[in-house]
Amino acid sequence: MRRNSNAKYLSYGLLIGMVTASAAGIALLILLSNKTARAMIMPEAASTPVILPASTSMLISTVNATISVETATFTPTPTLIYLTTSTTSATPLPTAILTLGEQKVKTGELYFAGPLTQAEQIRLYNTSITFMAPTTKESKQIGEQIAGVGYGSPTLICGPLSITILQTSGLLASDIVPFDFWLLNPFLAKDREILARAFPPAQYDHYETTTSLKKIDFAASPLLPGDFIYIKHGSGGTFDHMLVVNRVDQMGRAYSVTNYNSAQGFIISEVLLYDPLDLNAGMFKQWTKQRNALDGATGFGGFELWRLRTQ
Repeated sequence: MRRNSNAKYLSYGLLIGMVTASAAGIALLILLSNKTARAMIMPEAASTPVILPASTSMLISTVNATISVETATFTPTPTLIYLTTSTTSATPLPTAILTLGEQKVKTGELYFAGPLTQAEQIRLYNTSITFMAPTTKESKQIGEQIAGVGYGSPTLICGPLSITILQTSGLLASDIVPFDFWLLNPFLAKDREILARAFPPAQYDHYETTTSLKKIDFAASPLLPGDFIYIKHGSGGTFDHMLVVNRVDQMGRAYSVTNYNSAQGFIISEVLLYDPLDLNAGMFKQWTKQRNALDGATGFGGFELWRLRTQ
């Protein structure tokens, strides 16, 4: 009875030992596998190689293969990057847009002369052309904007138009009233006072001649940008006229944006006043071509001129 008990206890001990050994072996395998896996992820700099049994090595290889597959499963998809050829070209600068005045400077159609600065001469030209109107109806609309409703006739708008061009160009005081120059007559004392306020003697030179326009040598005595002129009809003339010289060109020709009688009726446009190299060209020649002309005549009595004094 005792022998059987001892055998029974011995069997139990062997069984427990085997189970314990198996558990220890499995724990060792798991420990080694984890260590190997960590070594794959973050290898140590100076680890000592360990020689494992063949069965253990196969198990580790299986674990490694599993880790590799799992790792590959979570590898992010590469982002597609578009590569462009690198060019070191400078950023293009905006192209400057020239005003009509600046364009005419480049072509010689606006030549700097007289007391006005270059900027003032360009501004005077650019301003003057904004008042041009190709028909009588449009010219009347411009005239009424300047002098008021009922006083916009392109036949009589010359004085207010000239003053407005100078004012808008910044060349004349803003308190001058353009309408005061409607049918202005320099032979009247009150109108002479208006002229003195607009063109004070301390700032303007005043010239006067009784020589007919067609007899004046403008090559020797040229008109200049900014000149305000009162043209007198004289004997044989049918109207007086006021205008401002808006530009001269490199050939010495003078121009004005003014109202005049055309084939389409009275309009406001830019006209050539004279050409010093061609005595038959220009509006001055046209106006003095024939006395008492049906289309109008003036300038037989000469003119008065006000010119900004050179500072």
